Amino acid sequence: MPDIISVIIALVLVIVAAVHDLREFRIPNRLIVAGIVVGVSVIVIRAFTGEYIGNYILGTLAGLAGMTFLYIIRAVGAGDVKLLAVIGMLTGLEFVLQLMVVSLITGIFTGIVELFLKKTREVSMGSSGIKAHGFHYAVGVLTGYVVVLVYRCVVVL
Repeated sequence: MPDIISVIIALVLVIVAAVHDLREFRIPNRLIVAGIVVGVSVIVIRAFTGEYIGNYILGTLAGLAGMTFLYIIRAVGAGDVKLLAVIGMLTGLEFVLQLMVVSLITGIFTGIVELFLKKTREVSMGSSGIKAHGFHYAVGVLTGYVVVLVYRCVVVL
């Protein structure tokens, strides 16, 4: 399990991202850049203390690669992809893989609730002209993050 400081930093990042997503339907790049700066700093500190950092590099790549497919099919925005990459950088491979699976489920529920509450917006699906309803995926990521965190604290430990 990643250290508690990295888990808290990632949690704060996800909370702020969800708030921005709810207000603006986007996650600002300055938040992602701040997360990257902190994440890289944490990885450097881990490397200097002799900790194996491959897990966190793989976590970054998994978050990026795993969400890129959803971005290509316009299921999530670019901010969501970058957010999961930063979370992977802070929490490692196993945590981010669990988060991606759980956030897909919580994201679906979030989307359904938002659809009923009329909190979605109509988005164009690329050049096809097909219209769909966009929703706040970062809220699903936040919910998923809490679920994974509780699961790992209660069940795994």
